[in-house]
Amino acid sequence: MTALKELGYNDVYHMKEVYMRNDADFWVAAFEGKYEGKGAEYGKDEWDHLLGDCMAVTDIPSAAFAAELVAAYPNAKVILTTRSVDSWYRSMLATVYAAHVDPWRKLQSLWDAKAASMWALRKKYHEHLWWNDFPRYGKRFFKEHNDSVRSLVPSDRLLEYEVSEGWEPLCAFLGKEVPAGKVFPWINKTTDFQRTSQEVTAQVYWRRVQDIGKVVVPVVAVGAAFWWRSGIKAFLSKS
Repeated sequence: MTALKELGYNDVYHMKEVYMRNDADFWVAAFEGKYEGKGAEYGKDEWDHLLGDCMAVTDIPSAAFAAELVAAYPNAKVILTTRSVDSWYRSMLATVYAAHVDPWRKLQSLWDAKAASMWALRKKYHEHLWWNDFPRYGKRFFKEHNDSVRSLVPSDRLLEYEVSEGWEPLCAFLGKEVPAGKVFPWINKTTDFQRTSQEVTAQVYWRRVQDIGKVVVPVVAVGAAFWWRSGIKAFLSKS
Protein backbone atom coordinates (compact mmCIF):
# COMPACT_ATOMS: atom_id res chain seq x y z
CA MET A 1 0.00 0.00 0.00
CA THR A 2 2.81 2.42 0.86
CA ALA A 3 4.51 1.72 -2.49
CA LEU A 4 1.29 2.49 -4.38
CA LYS A 5 0.99 5.81 -2.57
CA GLU A 6 4.55 6.66 -3.52
CA LEU A 7 3.52 6.14 -7.15
CA GLY A 8 0.61 8.58 -6.89
CA TYR A 9 -2.21 6.24 -5.91
CA ASN A 10 -3.19 8.31 -2.91
CA ASP A 11 -6.59 6.79 -2.16
CA VAL A 12 -5.81 3.15 -1.45
CA TYR A 13 -8.61 1.24 0.28
CA HIS A 14 -7.40 -1.05 3.04
CA MET A 15 -8.89 -2.61 6.17
CA LYS A 16 -7.92 0.51 8.09
CA GLU A 17 -10.18 2.54 5.78
CA VAL A 18 -13.08 0.23 6.61
CA TYR A 19 -12.74 1.35 10.21
CA MET A 20 -12.00 5.01 9.55
CA ARG A 21 -14.88 5.40 7.08
CA ASN A 22 -17.40 3.37 9.10
CA ASP A 23 -17.85 0.96 6.18
CA ALA A 24 -18.06 -2.32 8.11
CA ASP A 25 -21.84 -2.63 7.77
CA PHE A 26 -21.60 -2.32 3.97
CA TRP A 27 -19.08 -5.17 3.88
CA VAL A 28 -21.21 -7.31 6.19
CA ALA A 29 -24.09 -6.87 3.71
CA ALA A 30 -21.75 -7.80 0.85
CA PHE A 31 -20.72 -11.02 2.60
CA GLU A 32 -24.34 -11.88 3.36
CA GLY A 33 -25.38 -11.27 -0.24
CA LYS A 34 -22.58 -13.40 -1.69
CA TYR A 35 -22.37 -16.24 0.79
CA GLU A 36 -25.69 -16.37 2.62
CA GLY A 37 -28.30 -15.37 0.06
CA LYS A 38 -29.44 -12.44 2.19
CA GLY A 39 -30.29 -9.42 0.09
CA ALA A 40 -28.81 -8.77 -3.33
CA GLU A 41 -25.23 -9.45 -4.30
CA TYR A 42 -23.24 -6.29 -4.93
CA GLY A 43 -22.99 -5.08 -8.52
CA LYS A 44 -21.30 -2.11 -10.17
CA ASP A 45 -23.53 0.48 -8.48
CA GLU A 46 -22.87 -0.86 -5.00
CA TRP A 47 -19.13 -1.11 -5.57
CA ASP A 48 -19.05 2.41 -6.98
CA HIS A 49 -20.86 3.65 -3.89
CA LEU A 50 -18.38 1.91 -1.60
CA LEU A 51 -15.11 2.20 -3.52
CA GLY A 52 -15.75 4.67 -6.33
CA ASP A 53 -13.55 7.40 -4.86
CA CYS A 54 -10.58 5.03 -4.42
CA MET A 55 -7.69 4.58 -6.81
CA ALA A 56 -6.80 1.08 -5.62
CA VAL A 57 -8.02 -1.57 -3.20
CA THR A 58 -5.98 -4.05 -1.23
CA ASP A 59 -6.23 -6.57 1.60
CA ILE A 60 -9.28 -8.10 3.26
CA PRO A 61 -12.21 -7.55 2.89
CA SER A 62 -11.75 -6.45 -0.74
CA ALA A 63 -9.75 -9.57 -1.59
CA ALA A 64 -12.75 -11.73 -0.68
CA PHE A 65 -14.61 -10.19 -3.65
CA ALA A 66 -11.96 -10.53 -6.33
CA ALA A 67 -14.38 -12.02 -8.88
CA GLU A 68 -17.00 -9.34 -8.26
CA LEU A 69 -14.49 -6.48 -8.48
CA VAL A 70 -12.90 -7.84 -11.65
CA ALA A 71 -16.38 -8.05 -13.21
CA ALA A 72 -17.29 -4.52 -12.06
CA TYR A 73 -13.99 -3.01 -13.26
CA PRO A 74 -12.92 -5.11 -16.27
CA ASN A 75 -10.15 -2.71 -17.32
CA ALA A 76 -8.47 -2.51 -13.92
CA LYS A 77 -4.97 -3.85 -13.52
CA VAL A 78 -4.56 -6.52 -10.85
CA ILE A 79 -1.48 -7.09 -8.72
CA LEU A 80 -1.35 -10.52 -7.10
CA THR A 81 1.22 -10.24 -4.33
CA THR A 82 2.83 -13.60 -3.75
CA ARG A 83 5.04 -15.09 -1.09
CA SER A 84 5.61 -18.52 0.40
CA VAL A 85 2.45 -19.94 1.88
CA ASP A 86 4.25 -20.65 5.16
CA SER A 87 5.44 -17.04 5.48
CA TRP A 88 1.93 -15.72 4.78
CA TYR A 89 0.42 -18.21 7.21
CA ARG A 90 2.72 -17.18 10.07
CA SER A 91 1.96 -13.51 9.43
CA MET A 92 -1.79 -14.11 9.42
CA LEU A 93 -1.63 -16.10 12.64
CA ALA A 94 0.10 -13.16 14.32
CA THR A 95 -2.29 -10.53 12.94
CA VAL A 96 -5.74 -11.29 11.55
CA TYR A 97 -6.25 -14.53 13.44
CA ALA A 98 -4.77 -13.17 16.67
CA ALA A 99 -7.18 -10.22 16.52
CA HIS A 100 -10.11 -12.56 15.97
CA VAL A 101 -9.42 -14.70 19.04
CA ASP A 102 -8.49 -11.75 21.25
CA PRO A 103 -11.17 -11.63 24.02
CA TRP A 104 -10.64 -7.88 24.44
CA ARG A 105 -11.85 -7.30 20.87
CA LYS A 106 -15.09 -9.09 21.63
CA LEU A 107 -15.42 -7.19 24.90
CA GLN A 108 -15.01 -3.86 23.09
CA SER A 109 -17.85 -4.79 20.74
CA LEU A 110 -20.23 -4.95 23.70
CA TRP A 111 -20.05 -1.21 24.41
CA ASP A 112 -18.69 0.50 21.28
CA ALA A 113 -20.76 0.74 18.08
CA LYS A 114 -17.77 0.93 15.70
CA ALA A 115 -16.07 -1.98 17.42
CA ALA A 116 -19.33 -3.96 17.20
CA SER A 117 -19.54 -3.35 13.45
CA MET A 118 -15.93 -4.40 12.94
CA TRP A 119 -16.49 -7.51 15.07
CA ALA A 120 -19.50 -8.43 12.92
CA LEU A 121 -17.39 -8.05 9.78
CA ARG A 122 -14.54 -10.05 11.28
CA LYS A 123 -16.93 -12.89 12.06
CA LYS A 124 -18.20 -12.90 8.47
CA TYR A 125 -14.86 -13.28 6.76
CA HIS A 126 -13.57 -15.82 9.27
CA GLU A 127 -16.71 -17.84 8.70
CA HIS A 128 -16.78 -17.69 4.92
CA LEU A 129 -13.11 -17.61 3.92
CA TRP A 130 -11.70 -20.36 6.13
CA TRP A 131 -14.75 -21.79 7.88
CA ASN A 132 -13.93 -20.36 11.32
CA ASP A 133 -10.74 -22.42 11.48
CA PHE A 134 -7.82 -20.48 10.08
CA PRO A 135 -5.14 -22.74 11.61
CA ARG A 136 -6.61 -25.67 9.68
CA TYR A 137 -7.88 -24.07 6.46
CA GLY A 138 -5.84 -20.89 6.07
CA LYS A 139 -3.24 -22.36 3.71
CA ARG A 140 -6.00 -23.85 1.59
CA PHE A 141 -7.62 -20.44 1.26
CA PHE A 142 -4.30 -18.88 0.23
CA LYS A 143 -3.75 -21.36 -2.59
CA GLU A 144 -7.36 -21.31 -3.81
CA HIS A 145 -7.51 -17.51 -3.77
CA ASN A 146 -4.32 -17.16 -5.81
CA ASP A 147 -5.49 -19.77 -8.33
CA SER A 148 -8.84 -18.00 -8.60
CA VAL A 149 -7.24 -14.62 -9.35
CA ARG A 150 -5.01 -16.19 -12.00
CA SER A 151 -8.08 -17.69 -13.69
CA LEU A 152 -10.09 -14.46 -13.52
CA VAL A 153 -7.63 -11.92 -14.89
CA PRO A 154 -6.13 -11.90 -18.40
CA SER A 155 -2.34 -12.15 -18.33
CA ASP A 156 -1.88 -8.67 -19.81
CA ARG A 157 -3.67 -7.14 -16.81
CA LEU A 158 -2.15 -9.34 -14.12
CA LEU A 159 1.15 -8.91 -12.32
CA GLU A 160 2.31 -11.65 -9.98
CA TYR A 161 4.62 -9.78 -7.72
CA GLU A 162 6.82 -10.32 -4.68
CA VAL A 163 7.73 -7.19 -2.74
CA SER A 164 11.34 -8.36 -2.69
CA GLU A 165 11.43 -7.50 -6.42
CA GLY A 166 11.29 -3.80 -5.60
CA TRP A 167 10.22 -0.94 -7.84
CA GLU A 168 11.06 -2.08 -11.36
CA PRO A 169 8.40 -4.71 -12.15
CA LEU A 170 5.73 -2.79 -10.27
CA CYS A 171 6.44 0.49 -12.06
CA ALA A 172 6.71 -1.20 -15.46
CA PHE A 173 3.33 -2.85 -14.99
CA LEU A 174 1.63 0.38 -13.89
CA GLY A 175 3.36 2.55 -16.46
CA LYS A 176 5.10 4.66 -13.83
CA GLU A 177 8.63 5.95 -13.55
CA VAL A 178 10.76 4.40 -10.85
CA PRO A 179 10.86 7.03 -8.05
CA ALA A 180 14.25 8.70 -8.17
CA GLY A 181 16.19 8.30 -4.95
CA LYS A 182 13.32 6.49 -3.23
CA VAL A 183 14.14 3.31 -1.38
CA PHE A 184 11.37 0.75 -1.78
CA PRO A 185 9.16 1.04 1.34
CA TRP A 186 9.68 -2.18 3.22
CA ILE A 187 6.92 -2.35 5.79
CA ASN A 188 6.75 -5.15 8.32
CA LYS A 189 3.10 -6.07 7.83
CA THR A 190 2.86 -7.87 11.16
CA THR A 191 4.32 -4.96 13.13
CA ASP A 192 2.28 -2.42 11.15
CA PHE A 193 -0.92 -4.37 11.75
CA GLN A 194 -0.25 -4.67 15.46
CA ARG A 195 0.52 -0.96 15.77
CA THR A 196 -2.66 -0.01 13.92
CA SER A 197 -4.61 -2.47 16.05
CA GLN A 198 -3.27 -0.83 19.21
CA GLU A 199 -4.24 2.62 17.89
CA VAL A 200 -7.79 1.45 17.14
CA THR A 201 -8.07 -0.15 20.60
CA ALA A 202 -6.92 3.11 22.20
CA GLN A 203 -9.59 5.00 20.24
CA VAL A 204 -12.27 2.58 21.42
CA TYR A 205 -11.29 2.99 25.06
CA TRP A 206 -11.03 6.77 24.72
CA ARG A 207 -14.57 6.91 23.30
CA ARG A 208 -15.69 4.81 26.25
CA VAL A 209 -14.02 7.20 28.69
CA GLN A 210 -15.74 10.11 26.95
CA ASP A 211 -19.12 8.35 27.11
CA ILE A 212 -18.66 7.66 30.82
CA GLY A 213 -17.61 11.26 31.30
CA LYS A 214 -20.84 12.49 29.75
CA VAL A 215 -22.70 10.68 32.53
CA VAL A 216 -20.33 11.01 35.46
CA VAL A 217 -19.46 14.70 35.07
CA PRO A 218 -23.10 15.90 35.11
CA VAL A 219 -23.80 13.66 38.09
CA VAL A 220 -20.80 15.08 39.93
CA ALA A 221 -21.83 18.59 38.93
CA VAL A 222 -25.39 18.05 40.17
CA GLY A 223 -24.05 16.49 43.35
CA ALA A 224 -21.68 19.40 43.92
CA ALA A 225 -24.45 21.92 43.28
CA PHE A 226 -26.72 20.13 45.73
CA TRP A 227 -23.97 20.09 48.36
CA TRP A 228 -23.24 23.77 47.76
CA ARG A 229 -26.90 24.75 48.06
CA SER A 230 -27.34 22.56 51.14
CA GLY A 231 -24.23 24.12 52.63
CA ILE A 232 -25.60 27.64 52.00
CA LYS A 233 -28.91 26.74 53.66
CA ALA A 234 -27.11 25.28 56.67
CA PHE A 235 -24.93 28.36 56.91
CA LEU A 236 -27.94 30.68 56.68
CA SER A 237 -29.85 28.71 59.33
CA LYS A 238 -26.96 29.19 61.72
CA SER A 239 -26.65 32.90 61.01
